[in-house]
Amino acid sequence: MVSLLFSGYAEISFVRNTYKMAVEQSAKADELVRITGNHGSNGVLMAYHAMGMALQAKHGWNPSTRFSQAKEAAKILNNAVTISPQNLEVRFLRFSFESRVPAILGITYHTKEDKAWIMSHLDKKHPMWDVMKVFLKQCELLSEEEKRGL
Repeated sequence: MVSLLFSGYAEISFVRNTYKMAVEQSAKADELVRITGNHGSNGVLMAYHAMGMALQAKHGWNPSTRFSQAKEAAKILNNAVTISPQNLEVRFLRFSFESRVPAILGITYHTKEDKAWIMSHLDKKHPMWDVMKVFLKQCELLSEEEKRGL
């Protein structure tokens, strides 16, 4: 079943919906990691896998484990952007991760670059636009003028 999971539009829709639930539900973060574990060189699935790991860290309680998961998520997100540098969804996922991670952890190097790229490539017809818009309107890294333009 997992090998057939990503053969079309409905399947990526399942991944996106699982991600939306994983933000608040630890079990869904675990599921997101599991269903995207065989991402190969697909940048979008790789980014969602990393976000699942990041959300596991968010929901976790052990500081050492949380930090190691966040570092690994950052590494995978960077790989996803290397593979798919022109993909809005991949860039947004890395931006959303890095903008929420404390700078003291030393894994937030791309927020300015990703913000500029995202703002110049907004796509209000993108399937994740609802999530992107809500996040960007609340993001402290955007000016009020930038938020009004969303």
